Amino acid sequence: NQVGTHARISGTFWNAYFMVSMAAFGVVGSSVNTLAVRLATERKSGWVRFLRTTPLSSAGYTLAKIFTQLSLSFFIIFVVFFVAQFSAHVTMPPMRWFEIFLWLWIGSIPFAALGVFIGMAGNAAQVLGTLVYLVLSMLGGLWTPIQALPRALQEVAQWMPTYRFAQPAWELLAGRPIRWVSVAILLGYAGVFSGLAAWI
Repeated sequence: NQVGTHARISGTFWNAYFMVSMAAFGVVGSSVNTLAVRLATERKSGWVRFLRTTPLSSAGYTLAKIFTQLSLSFFIIFVVFFVAQFSAHVTMPPMRWFEIFLWLWIGSIPFAALGVFIGMAGNAAQVLGTLVYLVLSMLGGLWTPIQALPRALQEVAQWMPTYRFAQPAWELLAGRPIRWVSVAILLGYAGVFSGLAAWI
């Protein structure tokens, strides 16, 4: 690649750093874009209207979709990690693999909630989902490290859910403890997105 697998960034090797970025990118894309389009189709078909005649609550429907998306996110992370290990030669202790995998999996919950919320936008879900996905990925440092962004965008990135999703995984990759401010911000986004999804 252009950078070189032995180049170092943020205390780790580039190939491992890029692996985390692509795992996060894949999970966010599946949650925000693919899930949103699938839910918009359900809503258009009248399925959501039918569910309102059942005992299933709005919160229950939202949680069911979030946990279904978690299954898909698990598979996405596994595939990215598998390819990175055997193709890009990413190596690390087994416990490090487990910690990063677990964080990326559980940390994807806010994006599943965001996907449910966007999915309720109906016909605009595909365009809105794609736009949100691309903007969050770009400003959150998933395409390029935020160190390479202009100073103003670096400040914006600090508040992006995508950055706060990937940043703890990068910290674990470098052997550093997770900064709890990232967890707090991501939990805040999870609450807001879940609440909006259930409300709409």
